[in-house]
Amino acid sequence: MRAMPSLQKRLFCLLLAGLLLPCGLQAACLQGETKPTEETARTKGLFAQVAVIGASVSAGYGLQTDLKAQVKLGDILECLVEGEGEDGLDLGSNMLFRSPKTVGADQVDAALLHRPTLVIAVDFLFWFAYGRSGGSTQDRVERVDEALALLDRFKCPILVGDIPDMSMALKGKGPFGFPLITRNMIPPEPARVAINKHLQKWAKARPRVTIAPLSEFLETVQSGGTLKVRGNKWSGKDLDSMLQQDLLHPRPQGTLSLLILALDRLADSNDQVSDQICWDSDLALKRLLESTLEERTRYEAALKRREERKAEREKKKEDRKAEQEEKK
Repeated sequence: MRAMPSLQKRLFCLLLAGLLLPCGLQAACLQGETKPTEETARTKGLFAQVAVIGASVSAGYGLQTDLKAQVKLGDILECLVEGEGEDGLDLGSNMLFRSPKTVGADQVDAALLHRPTLVIAVDFLFWFAYGRSGGSTQDRVERVDEALALLDRFKCPILVGDIPDMSMALKGKGPFGFPLITRNMIPPEPARVAINKHLQKWAKARPRVTIAPLSEFLETVQSGGTLKVRGNKWSGKDLDSMLQQDLLHPRPQGTLSLLILALDRLADSNDQVSDQICWDSDLALKRLLESTLEERTRYEAALKRREERKAEREKKKEDRKAEQEEKK
């Protein structure tokens, strides 16, 4: 999902305003630019202008391994939404974990300029609750509160993920062979439960907010249970096909499952959703493979050329070695 010309024009106008207009007038223009509402979603359509914000899951971390193509969460969302949205913006970043408050604020600022009809923030809260410095339960709740204050700037519908228990990722293997998270990054269970209760209370006071229950999903499948959503079934045996080796990030099937679960909850609170979503995960995966076919073909062709060049170099090396042996 990429920004369309309308967004580029808007950003250009804002830059021009910064150069030419007095500060007071510039502030007025910016204020008028950042007032998306629930009414906008109803008149334009919920999926007309989707903004995706968040961390590495939203950024599509590791999906290229399976797809041989660069995709983000918004690209996968397009395979689930029936019809075409007018404009989409993918702001998910692998760098959110480094500085959640700064990067998160930048994402929200950029998303507001997009005037979204829906904000998808399934992993936006994650690194506000997890993190390098650890901290007490109160510290973690306060950090999540900072993230919620950022989300509260949106007046359109918001789909936000809760905080799952990712302690299984301590057994995962990242690109360098060791886990991507450490024990002190993980909220103790009482802290995680407190954060999710706090999130539930915050969302209950804001009808435009829907919580995607990531924690319920993982707890169910890890405990050997089966989760059924709109004709789809997931259980513990599906974890290998849904999670990457780091046991932290989803594979394409896992990302689709996550979105279907999140959109199902959104459908409970928004009557626009059900008829606009392809709930068949197999069909959505087929669409995803079709949409990435051209890039995957280029990747495989480039890989084949590299292998051929490597074989040619090896052959020349062997030929030179044989010539040297003959001269002896």
